[in-house]
Amino acid sequence: MEAAEVIELPGELGRKWFNRGYHGTLHHDARAVYTKELGMWDGDPVTLHPHPPVDSATRYVDLIGPEKILQEGQRAFDAADYRWAVEILHKLVFAQPDNQAARELQADAYEQMGYQIEGPQWRGIFLTAAKELREGVVPAAFATGSPDTILAMPIDILFDFAAVHVDGVKAENIDLHIDFEFTDLDQTWTVWVKRGVLNARQGASPDTQLTVSGPKAALVGVILKPAAAGQLTQAGHITLNGDLRALTALADVLDEFDPNFNIITP
Repeated sequence: MEAAEVIELPGELGRKWFNRGYHGTLHHDARAVYTKELGMWDGDPVTLHPHPPVDSATRYVDLIGPEKILQEGQRAFDAADYRWAVEILHKLVFAQPDNQAARELQADAYEQMGYQIEGPQWRGIFLTAAKELREGVVPAAFATGSPDTILAMPIDILFDFAAVHVDGVKAENIDLHIDFEFTDLDQTWTVWVKRGVLNARQGASPDTQLTVSGPKAALVGVILKPAAAGQLTQAGHITLNGDLRALTALADVLDEFDPNFNIITP
């Protein structure tokens, strides 16, 4: 953090349009390089194993008091010290997410930071934070994981995408082998779920419990939503050969993500 506060480009370089904050910021990138090369820890032991944000915030508010934090946030806002305003108010909002006065004041501070920053990414983040504080989480108008995007994934990336949906706790004690035969690509892949992890390798498995065959467009539906296999089979899009309970077991360990989650509030 300290390095990002003092690093500046030499004047001639800093004036070049491609070195300005139109795509990222120098402050951000300096910290990103540190994190990439040295990791997320800054070397200070106090930051090595901190309490979770809500627990930490609650302790701060219990110690200082919500009224004093709100007063300090207002004082900082009035002094145009918006960075400090959002930092101290963050404790109050995370400890008392229904504290509307704290939410509105922090939103005002984020809004000013957004108006004044040169980098459009930071501006979008600050202004989105203000919007969430005032309006709550608004469902996204579009999803990055759209059907077109998923269908365009290479097979190995498709299985990686499926792997992040596995609930490791639920999958801890299963040992599952399913072969997926992509008839339109002339490829067979083995999915193996064991010790809470989904792995996929090209080639058939001698230990497979079930083989699912069909074109990629149909198999995508089975991989991400195994419960859809029955409907796809009845429609003639896929064929199943083996123990159908394997798909039930896979469905039981896959999780669904809610893309509309809180960021500025707990």
